[in-house]
Amino acid sequence: MSRHVAARRTGRIRAVLCLALLAGLGATTSLAYWTDDVAISGSTFTAATLDLEVDNADPFAGATVLSMTDMVPGATSAQVLTIKNAGTAPLKYTLVGGLTGGGASAYNTAAALRLTVVLNGTKSGSGNTSTCTGGTVLYGPTALTSTTTTSILAKRPASPLATTATESLCFQVTFDSAAPSSLQGASVNAVFTATGTSDTS
Repeated sequence: MSRHVAARRTGRIRAVLCLALLAGLGATTSLAYWTDDVAISGSTFTAATLDLEVDNADPFAGATVLSMTDMVPGATSAQVLTIKNAGTAPLKYTLVGGLTGGGASAYNTAAALRLTVVLNGTKSGSGNTSTCTGGTVLYGPTALTSTTTTSILAKRPASPLATTATESLCFQVTFDSAAPSSLQGASVNAVFTATGTSDTS
C-alpha cells in the first residue's frame, strides 16, 4: 500500500471522529434528579360562636323591675342590665325596642313613655321614683314608639366586646309629666331586643 492511500484513509478516519465529536457536543444531556416529599397535615378549622347575654341569661325575662304600676305623670323606673359576650369571637351589638299591647297606640300618640339609656349608670331609689345616676347618656330621653324595631343603640361598643367582656347599661323609663288624662288605667308593654354581630367594623 502506498503512502498516499494510507494518508487518505487516516484523513477519512479523522474526519469521521471529528463529526462524531461535534455531534456529541450538540446533543441534549438528560440528568436524573432525586426528590423527597414532606406531607403537611393536621390543620383544623373551627367556627367561632357568637353568644350575647343580658344579665347572664339568653333570653332575659327579668325586666319586671323596670315595670311600673299605679304610675302618675312624672313617675320613673330604672334598671341596670349587663350586656355580656359569652361566645368565643369579639362582637358588637345593637339595641332596638318599642311598645306593644292594647295601649301601644295611645302611648305612642301621647309620646308619654320616655326612655333613657346610660352607660355605666347606677340605679338610685326604688319603685316609681328610681332613676339612673352617673355614667354617660347614650340615648334619650326619647319617647318609645309603637314600632318594636325602632333603633335605640347602633353598633356598640366602639371597641368590640372581647370574650367574657361586659358593658353595663342603666335603662330609665319616665312617664312624661305632660301625659294626658286619657291614659288613666291604660297598660302597655315594652319590648327590647339586643342583637350581637360579628361585624365589628
